[in-house]
Order: sequence, then structure tokens, then C-alpha cells
Amino acid sequence: MRTMKMCLATLFVVTALTGTWALTSRTPSAGAAPREEPRGDYWRNHDGHWSLWCEADKRWYYTDGTHWFWHDGKVWAPYRFDKKFGREGFVHGEYKIPEERARIVLPVHEIHRR
Repeated sequence: MRTMKMCLATLFVVTALTGTWALTSRTPSAGAAPREEPRGDYWRNHDGHWSLWCEADKRWYYTDGTHWFWHDGKVWAPYRFDKKFGREGFVHGEYKIPEERARIVLPVHEIHRR
């Protein structure tokens, strides 16, 4: 009887671990279609940060809550509202674009690569 209980307990643990692994596995099935990119402007959380893709400018934007930045494909740079983003439907409020010589700590997180 004791051996039977041990076998059932072991079977239960193995089944629970297998089920947990199957539910948390992130490997797509072979028949799964590739994920389609959204069209137009959209926000994406990547590397722990929310960035905005602007379709009109074809580039990523990010704010740290103090300043706005854009990604040139290699690094982030302060955004001076010289492109389409922020021209329409955007309230600047008290935000002032930093001067060229202002010392700003640039973000270092990566962007989502298509």
C-alpha cells in the first residue's frame, strides 16, 4: 500500500510539472503564423520600457517623463520636435525642448527590431 501511494504521489508531481512546462513554454508551434506587425503608430514595451513607433517618421520615440528621445538606429538622441511626431494632437504643456548644450542623460535600452 505504501508503494502504491509513493507511485501515485510521484505520478502526480510529474504530471503537474509537465503541465506547468507545457503551459509556460514560449516556443510557437510549427504551424503557427508569424506575428504581424501593427500598422500605423503604436506603443510597444520592449526591454522594460514603453516606446512609440511613429509610422510617419519611421522611427521610435521614448520619454523618461522629463525629456523626449528618438532612436537613430544605434542610440537614443534628444528629440527636438523636428519631425511629424508631436506636431498634431500633442499638448506640450510646460515642456521646453532642451538646449543643444544641455547635459541630458540618454537612455541606453534597446528598441524592438523587426
